[in-house]
Amino acid sequence: NQLTYSNTVEDIFTEKRKIVDVKLLNLCPETIRKFSSIFLNMDSNNPEDWANAVHTCRRILKEVADNLYPPKPESIFIGKKEIKLGEEQYVNRLIQYIESKSKSSTYNAVVGSNLSYIGNRIDSVNNAACKGTHDKINLNEAKSYVIYTYLLLGDILNLE
Repeated sequence: NQLTYSNTVEDIFTEKRKIVDVKLLNLCPETIRKFSSIFLNMDSNNPEDWANAVHTCRRILKEVADNLYPPKPESIFIGKKEIKLGEEQYVNRLIQYIESKSKSSTYNAVVGSNLSYIGNRIDSVNNAACKGTHDKINLNEAKSYVIYTYLLLGDILNLE
């Protein structure tokens, strides 16, 4: 049973990976090179390399946002809340893209909440790096962010 379960999960992920890779290659080919860099960083024993892998996840999310929902100088308003869609608001832009493409409010809520979580965590690591220090990040946490980012991109690209 364990072998069957293990193979099933691996098969599902491999199938998903192939689809996501093709879509990423078509949308922004540079992301494949960035993921290769991430994998090299993850093979390291150096926590700085793990932090760099997480920063690269942020750059990939931004690059995908730039291609799917380019920055806009004007904000939008949802109710009375202003939502900025500028160059650095890549999470907001991806959320708006998801909302514009998905017919399912449940899908929007799940993918949007995952995006917000990943975006906020990646930004906190990035902000610490900009100040000259890194948040403490261990290898397992870095691996989780890489996997979450990849799966999130798969969900977003499935809306195409």
